[in-house]
Amino acid sequence: MKIIYFIRNSLHMYPPCLSQILYLDDLGQDLLVCFGSCDPTVKKILDERNIEYIDFNIQRNKNKYLGKIQSYSLYRKKVKEVLDSKYNEKDVLWFGTADSIFFLKKIVESKRYVMSILELYDDNDFYRKEIGKYINRAELVIACEYMRSRIMKSWWNLDEVPTTIPNKPYTHPREKHIIGSTSLTKDLIDQIRGKKIILYQGIISADRDLYILAKTLKQMDSDYYLVLMGQEFFDSVKIIRELYPKTIYLGFVPAPLHLEITSYANIGIANYDDSSLNNLFCAPNKIYEYSGFDIPMLCSNVIGLENTVGDAKAGICCDFEDTKSISAGLHKIIENQKDYSANAKVFFEQTNNLMVMEDVVTKLKKMRE
Repeated sequence: MKIIYFIRNSLHMYPPCLSQILYLDDLGQDLLVCFGSCDPTVKKILDERNIEYIDFNIQRNKNKYLGKIQSYSLYRKKVKEVLDSKYNEKDVLWFGTADSIFFLKKIVESKRYVMSILELYDDNDFYRKEIGKYINRAELVIACEYMRSRIMKSWWNLDEVPTTIPNKPYTHPREKHIIGSTSLTKDLIDQIRGKKIILYQGIISADRDLYILAKTLKQMDSDYYLVLMGQEFFDSVKIIRELYPKTIYLGFVPAPLHLEITSYANIGIANYDDSSLNNLFCAPNKIYEYSGFDIPMLCSNVIGLENTVGDAKAGICCDFEDTKSISAGLHKIIENQKDYSANAKVFFEQTNNLMVMEDVVTKLKKMRE
């Protein structure tokens, strides 16, 4: 049995997909990986493992709508070419993202396939409708958070609950205070070295969550620095820094280099609002990036974080719209840093995605018998 793994867009933009590919390779699975594009650093990983791949080299037209139509059309053509030349009836198709199977109905309707769905898309009617055209014929469905799996079963009346594979990175350095490997990370580490750090990594906007966090730190007269790492929108850093001067913005750092910065954090921030089911049942990889360094976390009190970080006592889940709640959470972590750090380590180590992937491959082989 060969698995032909498809990603419509850029493979390097989807760490969970790369992790799935590497776990399948670890299990000795015969693989062919096909993607719309891919960064050379990720291609190097595939080359080092002798994983066969095909780069569709899909260049997106700058016109937003025309570009999307053209990319779907070219992708469909490329998938058909691969299946015409590479596929036999023993093989399984694996679509790493929901939209990697869109508009392929006639091409895949007689073939075995797996669907990996990375988001809930409860606020995207188009995606929900398209997923519904394919999901009931999938031999297996993969989700990245357990409650999302249950919701998907209900939405589409599936025979089985989708398999949950959490967004834990395939590799993690685990070592605190990593020496920067590039001039960029060395310079950024010099800015934060020796400081007490509360780290937020992700999209940075001056929304209520980060604003209220900064307001809380000011009220506490904290000796911690608020370090922000990620893409900024709408002068958000300026607004946050004006409120809490001990704010350091490091800009966007490409993965996995960003982990060299993460290794210096004392407390990690993971916050999502309740504006969608996708947020309520969030599945962030950052909680594993933090916990791999034994970093305790201050999280918003959405279910996806309460069921993971909260249940593991790897941090505190609080109301990110309430300064008193944030302050109480921070004080509790700081006063019990060793305990939360130890629990974060256990949380990271108890998530075994290789074992889950082994079960998936076993199921696929049994379905073929």
